[in-house]
Amino acid sequence: MDNGDITVVLVKPGQIPQTTHIKNDLKAFEELADGPVSVERFFISGFRLVCNIDEGFGYDDRSLPKGTYFVARYHTEFENMSVHEAEEVKKVIKEQSKKRKKGLFSIFTR
Repeated sequence: MDNGDITVVLVKPGQIPQTTHIKNDLKAFEELADGPVSVERFFISGFRLVCNIDEGFGYDDRSLPKGTYFVARYHTEFENMSVHEAEEVKKVIKEQSKKRKKGLFSIFTR
């Protein structure tokens, strides 16, 4: 992993969240989110959800975006997350997805 990379949990529609490394810069964020990004609160303090701005507008911390997004550790700037933190983030995403009628994990929760 390069010094400019951070570990995040990446969520793509219809797929299980994956831990991955991305460049810690706006261009990389926009490539993942398929356009301008919105940085939103996440369910765990110290983490932020980064999604396409079209999904971020009106986003609240009781739902999840439907498009590709990622969750990153954030304390005044984006930081690397540990393996344990990534597993906690994935657990929260799974729990929140179950709350939606047609959530990301609907095929896994039947």
